[in-house]
Amino acid sequence: MNKRRLPFLVIPALLAGAALAFVLLRGDGDDALVEASGTVEATEADLGFQIPGRIDRIVVREGDAVSRGAELAWLDRRELLAQRDAATAQAAAAKARLTELERGFREEEIAQGRASVRAADQRLRDAERDLERARRLYEGGAISRQRLDDAATALTLAESESERTREALRLLERGPRLEQIAAQRSQLAQAEAVVDQLDAALEHAAVRAPFDGVVTVRHREPGETAPAGAPVLSVMDPGDRWIRIYVREDDVGRLALGGTAEISADAYPERTYPGRIVFIANEAEFTPRNVQTTEERVKLVYRVKVQIEADSTFDLKPGLPADVRLAAGAR
Repeated sequence: MNKRRLPFLVIPALLAGAALAFVLLRGDGDDALVEASGTVEATEADLGFQIPGRIDRIVVREGDAVSRGAELAWLDRRELLAQRDAATAQAAAAKARLTELERGFREEEIAQGRASVRAADQRLRDAERDLERARRLYEGGAISRQRLDDAATALTLAESESERTREALRLLERGPRLEQIAAQRSQLAQAEAVVDQLDAALEHAAVRAPFDGVVTVRHREPGETAPAGAPVLSVMDPGDRWIRIYVREDDVGRLALGGTAEISADAYPERTYPGRIVFIANEAEFTPRNVQTTEERVKLVYRVKVQIEADSTFDLKPGLPADVRLAAGAR
């Protein structure tokens, strides 16, 4: 009797379990995705000169690919180059003078100073003899008082000349003072700083690509005068593209940084592209004004940034609307 009733008890239990599993699985499938829409964006840089001037050349056009560090445009640098040549010459002269001071005077200069001392001493002895002779002649009445005074004046001048040459010789033998060397070093540093300043100005007279990318806008043409900082070229980094979406506050708790995403666009309905969550805002905000319905605009949402992981054909171009499906789960 018990054996005959067992199938009637098991079958309803199996049917109830299957129904419960179906409901749970269907619920998990619905809760496993968060869907949102946004627009493709990319890193873009507006490039300009750091100094004002007339544009000499621009070697790229819109759509050209550029490599990081490549020079794309130049100002007219003739005046800067001339100023640098003059500053370089001044720095060379200051360096030569410093080298001369550090080495001291040459032996030939010292020998010349000693010869000047000997010549001055000889003139001093001659002046002393002339004055002694003039005194004897004056006492004998052979010459006038004027002649005696002239001889005395000549002796005074000879003594001064002898002292001057001896002092010059002492300076030659002692060499330049440390203060002179220090002052000359300062002059050299100042001259080299002017050269460095002009080198920096020449660097600023060129526009270089900050990353590998594509030229999107050519704002100016050669011959135009560009103020400092004014955009000349705009370059986009196609390898750094993302989609900015807004997720409702009741869904954002199921997202996590690094979570996977699937991206699609109406322009390529048969294709999907992988993505990754790289940013989730910490504070809620009202839905942006560009959302179509008033009902959606008044909701609190969180800004989420989804990086495009793979799109070698560059299908997802900046400005293209896209749909994002995010893998969700408890954080």
